[in-house]
Amino acid sequence: MASVVINRKILVKVIVTQDFKDSFSHQLNSYKAEIDAAIEKLKTEESRFLLTGTLNSNEITAYRSKLAKEREQQEIAKKELEDKQKEIQSLEIGSIFPYMQLDSTGEIKEGDNLFEKLSGGEITIRDGIVLSIKP
Repeated sequence: MASVVINRKILVKVIVTQDFKDSFSHQLNSYKAEIDAAIEKLKTEESRFLLTGTLNSNEITAYRSKLAKEREQQEIAKKELEDKQKEIQSLEIGSIFPYMQLDSTGEIKEGDNLFEKLSGGEITIRDGIVLSIKP
């Protein structure tokens, strides 16, 4: 019987505990610190660039525009992290939170229902321990 291996998504859901909230919040703070460092680096790069003055006005305008766009993207990412952090802090202990998606593979054989095989499975965890798997 012919078969093929396909890629599909698996949803990882977390039963919220105080440890999860603290850990995830710490992780978000680390990401936010990285973004802050990247923003500062962009500001420093722009200042250093302006001090060198070796390019013509068109090149300066283009470069400053590029740096401004990069900084704007970093600011948007930072805002998204802050919003996510507020969301995490507002979660109730014991509630279920869709934490992440994992890539998985599955085998489809002749006669299988394609839609069932493509639909993602679920893994439910609490404090990193797998409680249930729904293929």
